[in-house]
Amino acid sequence: MIFLTGATGTVGSSLLARLAERGASSRALAHSLAGREVIERFGVEAVEGDFDRPDTLERAMAGCDHLFLLSPPHPDQPTREKAAIDAAKRAGVSHVVALSVMGADPASPVAFGRWHADVDEYLVGSGLGYTILRPAAFMQVHLLPVDTIRSQGRWYGMAGDGAAGYIDVDDVAAVAAEALTSHGRAAATYELTGPAAISMPQAAAVLSEVIGRRVDYVDVPSDQFRANLAAAGLPAWIADALVALYQTVRAGHAATVTNAVQEVLGRSACNYRQFAEAHKDVFAGA
Repeated sequence: MIFLTGATGTVGSSLLARLAERGASSRALAHSLAGREVIERFGVEAVEGDFDRPDTLERAMAGCDHLFLLSPPHPDQPTREKAAIDAAKRAGVSHVVALSVMGADPASPVAFGRWHADVDEYLVGSGLGYTILRPAAFMQVHLLPVDTIRSQGRWYGMAGDGAAGYIDVDDVAAVAAEALTSHGRAAATYELTGPAAISMPQAAAVLSEVIGRRVDYVDVPSDQFRANLAAAGLPAWIADALVALYQTVRAGHAATVTNAVQEVLGRSACNYRQFAEAHKDVFAGA
């Protein structure tokens, strides 16, 4: 039995579909009625639990042997996920597949990288079997600025000409499904990327070709970008972390490309043009 946290998010919902396709026996954490409905739509058992109450997680994981560990970004994320690992151990879980981030490091300039490095180290030392997935930035984040792409033909950002090995969320979920349902993946860490690094101006050029309408990437100063995030309602800690992340991309530190998806799945990762074609109607406003 597989237990999933974060099952209704971008990665989690894709993972639910892949586990259902495999006929895997699964149970997932639900935080709301809407979340329960999403989970049960895939024929998966939904149970209540709270990361801030580890005893509820232990009860929810009873009888499960695999855990998919994913929680929302938050300053308390290391504390919450380490407590979930302890709860999994008490519940008899033998293997944890944890979603981390590319560049996880205690010295990372990006808060997300520091938080995940803390959790990764704790999991490795837990005595449980583990598979740590460290994906690059998701291609799906490029769906967020669709309003200005549609209305202005402009895509605003602060990554400059820096390239990143963006990966499709569905590839991350496919690797997670493989790790959760196959044997021999214990004590493994995979850095997951797309097949090539791409910059924002290059991505805009691909989108222009795909939707048949010009899309220009417009680079803005970091203080303006941060102000835009704040105006959109993001907490200051998220805005600061995102600015630090894009500064890393801008400096050329996110252009790493690996063949881990090919290694695990036996096929190439989705490239950016394939992603753009798959979401053409969203970008074009059809």
